[in-house]
Amino acid sequence: MVTDLKPESHQLSLFREQLVKIVDVGAFDHTLAAFWYFIILSEVLHSIKRNLDYRSKFDTEAMQASIEIARTLEEFKIEDSGDFTSRINRLGTFVINEIADAKRRSQSLTPDRLTNIVFRGGIPQLKGLISKYTKTHSELYLLFDNIDKGWPADGVSEFDVRLVRILVETLDKIKRDFATVDRNFQSVVFLRNDIFELLLSNTPDKGKAGSVRIDWTDRAKLKQVIYLRLKSSSGEVSATFEALWRKSFVATVGGQDSFEYFVDHCLMRPRFLINIIDFAISNAINRGHNTVTEEDCVDAVKQHSNYLVDDFGYEVRDVSGITSELFYALIGSSRHTGRDDIIGKLRDFGINEADVGRAFNLLLWYGVVGLVDRHDHERYIYDYDYNQRRLDAEVRLAGPDANYVINPALFVAFE
Repeated sequence: MVTDLKPESHQLSLFREQLVKIVDVGAFDHTLAAFWYFIILSEVLHSIKRNLDYRSKFDTEAMQASIEIARTLEEFKIEDSGDFTSRINRLGTFVINEIADAKRRSQSLTPDRLTNIVFRGGIPQLKGLISKYTKTHSELYLLFDNIDKGWPADGVSEFDVRLVRILVETLDKIKRDFATVDRNFQSVVFLRNDIFELLLSNTPDKGKAGSVRIDWTDRAKLKQVIYLRLKSSSGEVSATFEALWRKSFVATVGGQDSFEYFVDHCLMRPRFLINIIDFAISNAINRGHNTVTEEDCVDAVKQHSNYLVDDFGYEVRDVSGITSELFYALIGSSRHTGRDDIIGKLRDFGINEADVGRAFNLLLWYGVVGLVDRHDHERYIYDYDYNQRRLDAEVRLAGPDANYVINPALFVAFE
C-alpha cells in the first residue's frame, strides 16, 4: 500500500504562526509531533479506503470496510473530499480554534492538553483500522514530497528545519509502532540539498536516518533517463542508446553531438531535458520531417529557453518574493560578464536596492549564472552538487574581479 503526499504549496504557515505565539519550544515540539502523527495515519487510512472503494464494486466485504473507515474519518472531521493540502489545512484550523477556545475559557495549555487537542482520542482508532484492514507483514509505504516547496533559497528559518526534523522523527515512531503489530511501515521524505544539510546540522543523532542523494549532476544519469524511455517506446530492449537515438535524431548540431547539445541547455534537470526533446519531436512532426533535423533541435532549444525566461521565473518569485520577470534583466548581457555588470542590470531593471544582492545570489543558486573558476572552466551550482557553501568559497577565491557566465539554457533567449 503506497501513500503519496505532494501538496502543491507549503500550507502550514497559519498553523505554525499561531502555535509559535502560544506555546514554548518544548510544548510546541510535543504538539507538532502529535499533529504529524495524526495526519500521517489519516492519510494512510485514506489510501486503504480508496483501494477498498475500488474493490467494493465486486466485493461486499470491501464495501462494508470502506463504510466503517468513512464513518471514523467523518467522526474526526477528516473529510475525503479535496486533497492532502485541504485536509491538513482543516486540521490546522481545528487545532487553532480549539486552542483559542481553551484560552477564552482561561484553561492552561499544558503540553499534554495541546497533544490531546490534536489527537482528539483518534490515534488508537486510526491505528486499529489500519491494522484491521491490512494483512500481517503488509508493506506500507509513505512518500512525502514538496514539504519544502516555496521555502527561500537564500535562508531557511529555524522553525522550518524543526518542522522537518519532527516529521522525520514521527515517521520513525510510526514505523516502530506498526512493527509491534507486524506491519512494515517505510517512509521517504524528499528534501532539497540545502534543507537536508540544515536538518543534519540540527540533529543530535546525525547517522540515524538513511539518506540517498539524487541530484542530477551527472550527464550519464540524464542519458539513462532518456535511454529507458527510448527502449520502452521502441520495444528494442537490447539496442544501445546510440542506435536508438540515431534512428530518430540527427547526429550532430553545429558539430556537437545532438544529445549533448540538449543537455547543455537543460540546467541539468530531467524534466527540462524531456521538454526540449518533446519540442524537437513536435517540430519534426509539424514540419513533415522523417527524423528530427538540426533545425528542429535548434528551434527546440530556443522554445525551451523562452519558456524558462517566462515560466521559471515564477519559481524564483515563489521562494523569494522578487519579481518573476527577474531573468529579463539579463537581456542584452554578454555571455561572459562581471558581477558589477549583472548588479547594474538588476538595478536598471528596477530591482530594489535591498534585494539586488539577494537577486544575484538567486541567479547563482538556480544555475542561471555560473562562475568561470581559477582553471578557466565554466561552473554552475550543479557542478558543485548544489553545495552553496562550496560555490561561495569559489566566488571568494576568484576575488572581486571574478568572471561570471550566463547559462546557455537561458542565454539563447537573450540573443
